[in-house]
This record gives sequence, C-alpha cells and structure tokens, in this order.
Amino acid sequence: MGARFCRMVASATVLCAAALAFTPSALASVSPSLSLDQSAGTTAGAFQNLGVDLKFAFTGADSPEDLTLDLPPGLLADASIDGGACLRSADLTDAACQVGSGTVVADADGTIPITTPVTFDLVPPPQPGDLAGLAVDSNGTQIGATADVKIRPSGDPLGVGIAIDFVLPNSLYGVPISIAEINSTFDGLRYPTTCPSAPQSFTVSVDSYSDPTVRTASAPLSVTGCSALSYAPAFDFSATRDSGDSQVALTTQVTETASEAPSGSLTLVVPTPPVGASLSAVALACPSVSSSTCSPIGSVTASSPLYPSPLTGAAYLTGSGLSLSLTLVFPSPFPLTLSGPIDLNNDSTAFTGLPDLPLTSLRVALNGGPHGLFSTTCTPPSGTATAILTDQNGDRTVHAASPFTISGCAYTSENGAGVRVTDTHASGLGAGHPSLRFKVQVAKGHPKLRTVTVALPSGPSFASHGIGRPGGIVVTGARIKTLGLSRGHLVITLRKAASGIVVSINAAALRESPWLERRIKQRRLHRLPLTVITQNTRGRRATIRAQITIPGQ
Repeated sequence: MGARFCRMVASATVLCAAALAFTPSALASVSPSLSLDQSAGTTAGAFQNLGVDLKFAFTGADSPEDLTLDLPPGLLADASIDGGACLRSADLTDAACQVGSGTVVADADGTIPITTPVTFDLVPPPQPGDLAGLAVDSNGTQIGATADVKIRPSGDPLGVGIAIDFVLPNSLYGVPISIAEINSTFDGLRYPTTCPSAPQSFTVSVDSYSDPTVRTASAPLSVTGCSALSYAPAFDFSATRDSGDSQVALTTQVTETASEAPSGSLTLVVPTPPVGASLSAVALACPSVSSSTCSPIGSVTASSPLYPSPLTGAAYLTGSGLSLSLTLVFPSPFPLTLSGPIDLNNDSTAFTGLPDLPLTSLRVALNGGPHGLFSTTCTPPSGTATAILTDQNGDRTVHAASPFTISGCAYTSENGAGVRVTDTHASGLGAGHPSLRFKVQVAKGHPKLRTVTVALPSGPSFASHGIGRPGGIVVTGARIKTLGLSRGHLVITLRKAASGIVVSINAAALRESPWLERRIKQRRLHRLPLTVITQNTRGRRATIRAQITIPGQ
C-alpha cells in the first residue's frame, strides 16, 4: 500500500521520507469553514443535489478527526433507495447505493497536496439505532470507518433532522496526512418544506487529532416555494365498542401523498357524546415517558417514502390529574416523541411542532378494555370526528371531518344487560353546594336492578357523614334497603328490584375540592365523567360511563 501511495506523486522518494517523518504537533488545531452550492435548486420538498465544500485551516501540523454534519430540519436523505437493499448489505460497486461524490484534498508534510476523488455510498447502519451508514469510497476501497447516519431526537437543540458522524483518517495508504478540504455533492436530498425569513443553517462540528476542542461552522440553506406545495391531508376515524363493557377502542389515521407538505400541527377533536373520556385510563397515567411506570394505552404506526419499512411505536397517557397528555413514542432509528395535551373542555388533543418528515400515513390506535381511554353510552351511536391540520410552513390549515358509527352499538343497552344512564344533571358546582341527579333504566325484557354503585371522578367526593342524612341520597322509583361507601364509591342496595330509578345526590352528601371549585369558576371545565355500576337480579354486572354537563360553562 505504501509503494502504491508513493507512485501517486512526482517525487516519491522525497515525499515518502518527509511523510514518514511527519508527526502532528500537540499544539496544533483545526478551524473549519463551510460553503454550500445550491445551483441545482432550492425548491421546497423537491429532491435535488447539494454541494458542500468544507475546508480546514491549520495552526501547525494537524488533521481533523471527529467530524459531524448536522443537516437542518427537513433536509433529509432517502434511505429507501433500491428498495432498502442498501441498508441490508454493503456493496460499493452498486451504483444504486451511491448517494454522492467529491474530492478529498490532503497535505503530506504540510506542503504537498494530494487530491483523491471519492464517492459516498449508502450502507447498513454501523451501530444499533442508526438510520444508515455512509461509506467513503476511493476506487473501490473504503477510506476510514463507516460514518453513522442518525436522526437527531425530539428535543435536540438543532431540531429533528439528520446528523452524519465521521471519524476522518490521518493517514492514507499507511502514510500520515492532514486533510485540508472535503468538497462533496450529496445527490437527491429532500429539501425542507419550511421557508423561514431567517434561513436554517447547515452546521459542521470538528475536532482534531492534537486538539479535542470542538469547533463549528455553518452556512444558511435557502429554501423557496413552500406555499406552492400541495396540501390536502385526509382523515379517517373509527371506534369499536368492547363486547363485554362500555369501553371503546379508537383508531385515527391521517394520510397524505408523498409529494404533499407534511403537517406541522394536528388537533384531533372527538365528539362527546357518543364518545367520552374514561376514568379507568387514569390508572395507566405516568409522569413522563422516561418513567419506569409507563404502560402503553395504544400503538402508533407511520409510513414514510424515505424509509423502506413502517415505523412503529407506542402511545402513553402522561401527566397527572386533569393535566394529561397523549404521548406517542417512536424508537430508533426515528427517536421521536410527540406529546399532545388533552383538553377535556373541548374534547381534543393537540400536537404541535411535528417534525418536517414526509409521512404518507400516521395511524394511532388506542386500546379499549378495562383501562381504555374512551367509553361510550351509544346514545347516540354515531358522530363526526374532526382533524385540524396545519402545514409545516404554517400558512395553510385543513379541517378534515370523518363521520363514524361505533361498531358494536347495535342497540343502546350497556354490557348486554340492557342498562342505560340518562338525564344526567348537576347544580351548585363551583358554588360550594353541589348536587347530582341521573336516571338508571333497564330495557324491557331484561332483568331488573338490585344494586347501583356510583363512582365519582376526581374533584367531587362523597361526604360520609351526610350519606345517611335525610335528603342526602334520594332514590325515586324504588325503596332503599341499604346505603354505604365502599372504597369511596356509593353503594345503593334496593329493597325490591326495579326497572328504573332516579338517583339524587344532594349537597349534604356531596362535596367538591377547592381546585374543582376554582376551575369551574374560571369556566375551564365543562363536563365531568360519571361511572355507574349496576347488578341485576341474576347477579350480572354492567358498567356504564356517562358525562355530566356543568350548567353555565
């Protein structure tokens, strides 16, 4: 290899002797400078070539070692080329996997320049979690180690985007060198779809073999024509009621074409009724996704034209109390965390700051079951969900509606036991003397009620001293046999089975927390969930979840 290198220069004997004697100075350092060539085009969302000329100025004899290219958010490489074959096996002779070319200029002994033509090839990821690998090829021989191509995670100061980490060699064919310039053209990069007044920056960071100090350089990336991109996302919503209870599994899906601008924000509005928030899901809430206590409440799947396989992740309920969020987490190689605060007043979840990543499909499936996030009374059994989407550039908003009928709501009875909770009413909330009233009714032909258990949401609670007071709990339509509290729930046992009763919980038996009173006074809470568990004369239980509308909100 050394003899081959010496033949590349005119004075082989002198150069080899000088190069072999060359050692970098401990006091040396490298300062980068960067310029971009956008002569191939600047159109938003288009696939075009980008020239990147990176030069290194030396103080003393040294060479750059660790080099990171941080592409601005939205400037993306296509990892799906050749159907994803480039990510499965490395083949430097496969022209389909070549994603760029250029020249590397190095100095031997700090004075004699050597110019080497190179190509850049997409290869399998060198490390777990990498998006891909990038090999620098010179005449069929790889120079240096494979570079790591990664996606910067959510929350990175530079934004979600591609980072390429190189370890540059300080020898060529066994002879010490100093790299002075890397002049490259990357082919077919997908341009961002945002056109900010202050362009985003392409940034490089580098240290050297003799100096670990990291130095940076940047250059603005011009992007034009964002408003000319098409933007017409479609939205689909479906709901399936559990066969054994009133919980509901929901699925939302947003689809776009590969050429459209991606969405920068997304608000999902789920109509209440027929679908309402379920208290049982709170049991699975965790402070944050970094907590070891998190359990998924659903899944998320996305498809991108820039990656050969679907991206899959999990959905979590995060936060506490009434400050809850739906958090979607994708693992590497797309380490994305999308968190949408849940607005119980408006029955919505809003995701903002979505990454500039083209997705042809984004599907979120939320579980039903005992800890499902939503439930239904099937009254009515249908509705219309809405997605409000804004493009990455922030200048176009689409309201996409999806009419739906809840699968499994063939009739309006609950749990197959023919029980309904209707005519819910509240008064005195926010004024210190709350009361609730609702009707429990059994459909004709079904067994009658024997016991009714009432579970209140966080905020109002039963006053144990007032449960047995006259007028504290009033039942119309049947006589009470016993009243009591079990684990904070009110249990009403009827003296004689009934087909329907009206339950009134008056101020003597009910109290509200200060924060609930405060939120109602501030008009920040419009509804409260109510859970009623019934048992009929055959011992069969039914769980019904309803919504109580707060008057004047």
